[in-house]
Amino acid sequence: MTTSNGSETVFQSVAVDNVSMPAAHSPPPHEGFNHEDGTGAGVATPGGATARARLRDAAAAAAALAAGRLSRTMRAGGGSSLPGVLVESLSPGFIARRAARLADGVVAVSGTNGKTTTASMIRVILRQEGLSTVGNESGANLKRGIATALVDARSNATVGVFEVDEAALVSLMPALRPRLVVLTNMFRDQLDRFGEVERVAELLRGACERLPDDGYVIANVDDPLLWHTVEGFRRIGFGVRRPSVSPTSGAGSPGIDPGAEPTPCPRCGAPLNYEERTIGHLGVVRCTRCSMRSATPDYEARVLIRDGLRSIVLDVAGVPLTLSTGGLHNAYNAAAAIAAAGVLGISPTRSVTALESFRPRFGRAEELQANGRPVWLALMKNPAAAAALIPEIAEDPRVGAVVVSVNDLVADGRDISWIWDVDFERLATAGVPLIPSGTRAPDVAVRLKYAGADPLPASRAPADAIRAATDACPPGKQAVVMATYTAMLDIRRAFLGDRAVRLLDVRS
Repeated sequence: MTTSNGSETVFQSVAVDNVSMPAAHSPPPHEGFNHEDGTGAGVATPGGATARARLRDAAAAAAALAAGRLSRTMRAGGGSSLPGVLVESLSPGFIARRAARLADGVVAVSGTNGKTTTASMIRVILRQEGLSTVGNESGANLKRGIATALVDARSNATVGVFEVDEAALVSLMPALRPRLVVLTNMFRDQLDRFGEVERVAELLRGACERLPDDGYVIANVDDPLLWHTVEGFRRIGFGVRRPSVSPTSGAGSPGIDPGAEPTPCPRCGAPLNYEERTIGHLGVVRCTRCSMRSATPDYEARVLIRDGLRSIVLDVAGVPLTLSTGGLHNAYNAAAAIAAAGVLGISPTRSVTALESFRPRFGRAEELQANGRPVWLALMKNPAAAAALIPEIAEDPRVGAVVVSVNDLVADGRDISWIWDVDFERLATAGVPLIPSGTRAPDVAVRLKYAGADPLPASRAPADAIRAATDACPPGKQAVVMATYTAMLDIRRAFLGDRAVRLLDVRS
């Protein structure tokens, strides 16, 4: 792959994990890219991109774009899904044909948590290299959202980076034919949709089985079940190591993390011992019975300095990186993005340079203004996400109040029993005002009371909850909002009004 800034990759390979893998920071050989006609020759498309199909695609895309504009004008939505539904109805196979025209191929990012941020980081790196990217940047990660992104793609786009829902990935693999699949982690999420995490493992393995022969899996070695799930594929691992901590210091210690799921050995079912724990069940493990133990990551992010919600300083493959967003979860996101970029031939040094300018977006550690006061908005869609956020919030002296907003719409998951698995007790000990919010605000209030807190009156309306939080904030402090998916969208609308993106994907 040769980029517009003149850098050129050199292909080498070494034996790693019993398969042929790229040497450190060098891309794998990959045919079918950079053809002068821009069609991605070598990538099969159903029926071929005939002249008739191209005309049909162009007409369908024009109609879809018009429908999207009308949707936004009528305030029926943000136009992030409707165009995709329409284009695939008018021109079936549009996704496959349009994706095949991306000369540098497709990167698909999936997993429970971190998809949006990881995909955004990869796009930032690729753009820094001079590549024109296309992606579902609004976060609409079902088939319709990806189709919409391809409808909106610039004609000169050469590479697609799409976050893809775990259940949708397997059906989209034949159309997208990604050269890389990046898998962030697997946590219990949307119980009424996925059930237990083993179901997610089945879905992701099924997707990897549809990878092209020259495709790679980038996966989290600190997730025992995920790494076991992708065994046998051409895989490259990433992981996070944090400074040494005492066994009694809570999350990150070898001891029990309150937010952790019971994690048996994926090979023999015996209990796992943790040498180090980061978030939930993520960490360095060894089996108490068989020879299973965590692999050494090909790309390792070492935590050097943590600054609460504001930033985190890492060493990634020997290169220092300061991220302008805090939390161990973002260390994982950065490691995944740098690993993906490495397989594409971009050195960690160049990737780090690009990520130094990365800014959080769309409800993922996003900072907004309300009544002249800063408000930090974070997505909390399951116990693992809460476990990543609560330590940063509880330990940050700049936090003056916290809104906990939980909805139970389809995109959130109807079953909210998971809030009883969240370590709100740690948040209660921080001594800051807590405001229950969302469609399930009364349930949140009960949970916070059982955690030992004395929450302020529950408020279902986002604007009222935000006002209560900013009013309760001492001077010089900022409010934090922890919100489930649709609650996050409601809060962004309360902040931004008509400028907020409304996602209409229904996960079912």
